Amino acid sequence: MLIQKVHRWRMAFFGLVILLAGIVIGVAATILMTDYVPAQPPPAPEFAAERMIERLRNQLRLSPDQVGRIVPIIQRRMQILQDIRASARPKIAEQLRLMNEEISTILREDQRRLWQKHLQRLQIELDRGPIRKGPGLERRFRGGREPDLQPLPVGPGPQPRPPDEH
Repeated sequence: MLIQKVHRWRMAFFGLVILLAGIVIGVAATILMTDYVPAQPPPAPEFAAERMIERLRNQLRLSPDQVGRIVPIIQRRMQILQDIRASARPKIAEQLRLMNEEISTILREDQRRLWQKHLQRLQIELDRGPIRKGPGLERRFRGGREPDLQPLPVGPGPQPRPPDEH
């Protein structure tokens, strides 16, 4: 009789251990697989330009002469894009403020708290640009769909290798 009780308690204990292990694994997998990325401000134009140049150098197999000619173009245009973004920020902030005032008057208190959280996320997304996620850094677009983008025209690209002669 005592052996049966001990056996039951031991089985219950191991069942509980397995259940807890499953919960821990499930939570860890959920954390690892979610697409949450902490908000980061956009990189400085110089840093963004350097990353773009390095990527182009590798992908397009640019010669040193081509890199030298492309670098000032990218740096100048990235600075202009940064200036445009900076000049638009006050206008965006004002529109978000007005939207918040208009919507907040319609909502109940509990809805207003949820709306404020939603608005904060929207402000972060607008501040930092497109959201990146996951190991492959796929971009997330509205509605979860990829946009209909046409490929940009490019130069002739790398030439095919001649077949190996045996």
